[in-house]
Amino acid sequence: MPELLPETLNLFFPQWQGSGRFELYEGARLLYELLHDRISLTQIPTSLTYSLTVDRSILGYSQIFSQFLDACKLIQARNPESILMIGGDCGVEIAPVSFLNRRYDKSLAVIWLDAHGDLNTPNSSPSSHFHGMPLRVLLGEGNTDIVSQAFSKLEPNQVFLIGAREFDVPERSFIQQKELSVFSAESINNGDYNKLFSTLDKAGFKKLYVHLDLDVIEPQEFPDVSCPTPNGISINELQKFLVGLRENFDLVGFSVLEFLPTQSKKLAALKVIKLLESINLLPASPVSNEL
Repeated sequence: MPELLPETLNLFFPQWQGSGRFELYEGARLLYELLHDRISLTQIPTSLTYSLTVDRSILGYSQIFSQFLDACKLIQARNPESILMIGGDCGVEIAPVSFLNRRYDKSLAVIWLDAHGDLNTPNSSPSSHFHGMPLRVLLGEGNTDIVSQAFSKLEPNQVFLIGAREFDVPERSFIQQKELSVFSAESINNGDYNKLFSTLDKAGFKKLYVHLDLDVIEPQEFPDVSCPTPNGISINELQKFLVGLRENFDLVGFSVLEFLPTQSKKLAALKVIKLLESINLLPASPVSNEL
């Protein structure tokens, strides 16, 4: 598998309002500080105003919508062939995923590594937190302003939920209705990727976008996330799975999201960076013991 395409846009999008937790900004910022000497990261301006209000049944809607439009403008202007994103909450995915889906004319498969489905609408969400809604928006449903400004929408057969294990009732109904593909954390821990790889091959998907919400990882190994959820994927098996994707498919997008470091902040960040290194997404570090 070759490196990410040369025309790669490295995005730093530390949006936190989608979760209502400012710590996600701080987590993304920590990763940025450890990476910006190794890769050139372009930042999407993010409001640091702590006061958030619910509008259109979305907490922090005005900030989220404004930041989304800024991301769309930047990505449109740069017109990248691939995107690597260090982000805050999962709501940052709409601009890059919808752009690459348009660029590659829906030959893009989206690998959604996440403990949660992120398939709520503003009406179904129990929390009004937007980070539980972005995949539903990418599938063309949800807040109409955001849906209409996205570059494209995904079809259900383009979406593969990996490691998801905590769904709200409306999300389960939507998954059944749309027949979304779901692969359990257990199957990844057992190294059983053949069915997924075969499905991707048979469907003719030429490009992959990998969404990595770090809460897909087993929290006993990696608790530094905003929504730790038991029975996740082990770090070692996640690494093997991601290497398999890199070796077998054309990876044109990758995101790392929802990093919320707690006590040993730099050690937690080191685990994330080592994971990116292990799948060849970063150049070699000039100082191996930087942390």
